[in-house]
Amino acid sequence: MIGVHCRLQPQATTVSPEWDSTSGYTPAWSADEHIPMNSATQKIVDLLEQSIGLNVDTVSDSTFRQAIQHRMDALRVEDVDSYAQQVATSADELGCLTEEVVVPETWFFRHKESFNILTERILKAQERSRHFLFRILSLPCSTGEEPYSVIMALLQAGINLNHVYIKAVDISERALAIARRGVYGKNSFRSTDLSFRDIFFTPVDKEFVIRESIRAKVHFARGNITDASFTESLGHFDIIFCRNILIYFSPETQQKVIDDLYTMLVPGGILFTGHAEANLFLDSRFLRCSRADSFAFHKKDKEVVVETCPEPGTAHHGMLLPAEPDRILTDLRPQAVQPPPEPSPPPSLPPTENDDDMFETVLLMADTGKLEQAAEACEQHLQNSGPSSRWYYLLGVIRDSLGQPEAAVELLRKALYLDPEHEESLFLLSLLAEQTGEHARAVNYRRRVRKIQQREE
Repeated sequence: MIGVHCRLQPQATTVSPEWDSTSGYTPAWSADEHIPMNSATQKIVDLLEQSIGLNVDTVSDSTFRQAIQHRMDALRVEDVDSYAQQVATSADELGCLTEEVVVPETWFFRHKESFNILTERILKAQERSRHFLFRILSLPCSTGEEPYSVIMALLQAGINLNHVYIKAVDISERALAIARRGVYGKNSFRSTDLSFRDIFFTPVDKEFVIRESIRAKVHFARGNITDASFTESLGHFDIIFCRNILIYFSPETQQKVIDDLYTMLVPGGILFTGHAEANLFLDSRFLRCSRADSFAFHKKDKEVVVETCPEPGTAHHGMLLPAEPDRILTDLRPQAVQPPPEPSPPPSLPPTENDDDMFETVLLMADTGKLEQAAEACEQHLQNSGPSSRWYYLLGVIRDSLGQPEAAVELLRKALYLDPEHEESLFLLSLLAEQTGEHARAVNYRRRVRKIQQREE
């Protein structure tokens, strides 16, 4: 249901209250007369809170009312109490309503550094032994862009897929149907480098169909991340992607899910989280990855790892893993104070490069952890070439990665001043607003993104 990113659903488009000659149905409410927030609708909201651990404070009353109305119109149900009964007794309808409240926001190779870390970890295991199996979990997987990105990244790195097992889970049957179909529009392709699309997809009309050999490698399943019995049944994994869902849960549900994720990770396993969720994992059980744009955490565990090759579904602490944490991971425990390094001169960008080449150069700096240098390069380019929405956005991302969220917000707003429809800036601003408890502002940013995408469709 919720993928690499999520956004709250904007106002639903409702059917005119006139007679429908095809179905013979007259919707109970018009677009200008949404159902009231009364005891019946509150009962449905309570069901969502109890069933999936949704933090209702992150969603406005109007969003709930519009979502309920949309589902009632779709089912041709006029009585709110009758619909509440359906939600209470039907897992399918619970998933549909959940997707109306929080809709998927995901695309291929979002936070590409995560996939670089993934392939490096598997290549290291491959060097140590030809007998290993890596289990990877995408939870929730939304419409499939994330698990398919994993497969494509492994193929590009020359990794034998016979050594990899990928499980992808979501609560929404509708999202899973899209994922299994493997057909995507342009909104799923937002990275600057789209060479993978030419390799792994076939264009059909205005859409792109993923190769069957890739689609067949992902094992999709329906499940609820807040259901402890379900997550326990999944077994153990070397890598878990669980991004941008915890921010919508209550603190109690967040802690429960984090505990389950820790249990599912093998010793030395890596967890990839969402940008706005990283602070939830800053405890003694996890080490944070220092590389930019990865939002990765390493499970700390003192157990000795034995090199074996378990079958899918039976992996435990016997999976082959590096003996020590990767060098890319940094312990967050206090370290001895070191003298500050000598300041390095601002990086000099080749004057002959065009703007796209310069942008890729600076992006590579950031992706390889040279955040201060990348920030200086951005500022130098902005000074030399003038204001640019994408350069302000990149500098904003870097400032946020450096722990400077206020500076990041200022830069992202500059990007929006130049380009009010800059989707990436709007989305990062929504995540930063969530971090500071500005839920209404975050909702507004997400609605703006949705309106932009609806116009493009």
